[in-house]
Amino acid sequence: MKRFLLLLLLTSFSVDASSKYLEIGDVEVKQAGSNSLVAKQEALSRAMLSAFRTLVETYTKERSSNVESISKHQVQNCVYDYSIDQEKFSDSVYIGKFSYRFYKRKVASLLQSYGIKIDFDYEEEKVARLAVYLDDFLRYSQEMRNLQVNVEKFSDEKVIFRINKDRINDFRKLRIRYAQLT
Repeated sequence: MKRFLLLLLLTSFSVDASSKYLEIGDVEVKQAGSNSLVAKQEALSRAMLSAFRTLVETYTKERSSNVESISKHQVQNCVYDYSIDQEKFSDSVYIGKFSYRFYKRKVASLLQSYGIKIDFDYEEEKVARLAVYLDDFLRYSQEMRNLQVNVEKFSDEKVIFRINKDRINDFRKLRIRYAQLT
């Protein structure tokens, strides 16, 4: 526990209410492997998870064991970018210092889906994902174009697209059967 608190103190973090990102810096990892390249790959993965744990400890209102059930893949989807601030190699050891930026909205959505209360403001996505039958989409293609929808996926039966939430009422006036996905 003392070791974690020391790491937390040494790790820098920042949140800017107007920013789309949460930043966690000074994440240090030392990793051994069969060679330095293998060690570096493992260190990158460990650093990302360490940065995410620090982010959760810093920006959540309550401590939760649900964090442990969040997968590496889910965390990767929240990463905007990272930088390697320092690195040292030897034959089989890699030592690195990293900084990570995470998407605020994606982190908020992920944590809330696990019942974890967040302690930062974020801007909700202003688009909705809708699914309609292909024949309706084609029948109203000109109206869809006017509503400035962005097609995400086409299939033989349906079309999934994004539409600005401000335009949903205009879309409803078309009286098309649809399902709202998000």
